[in-house]
Amino acid sequence: MTDTHLSDGERKLLLCLLRFYREIGPGATPGLNGLDEEAGLERWEIAEAVSALRARGLIEYWELQPAVRLTPEGLHAVLLLPEEGAD
Repeated sequence: MTDTHLSDGERKLLLCLLRFYREIGPGATPGLNGLDEEAGLERWEIAEAVSALRARGLIEYWELQPAVRLTPEGLHAVLLLPEEGAD
């Protein structure tokens, strides 16, 4: 998977989840409440990104909290992306 296959919102959400993964560990499962601000996205962009990434199997989604986390495939995909601010 390359960056060209991801929308800007999807890329931002994956990079945000990678930051949680690096800080907390593989079990990092941030709630969606406030994740829009953390990722630099609007609420509707988060909803679209979650839906698209979930459909691709790159994130897991829990409706009860609601919360998300990277799948092994999502971790692999985000590690292939350039870091934000690195050009």
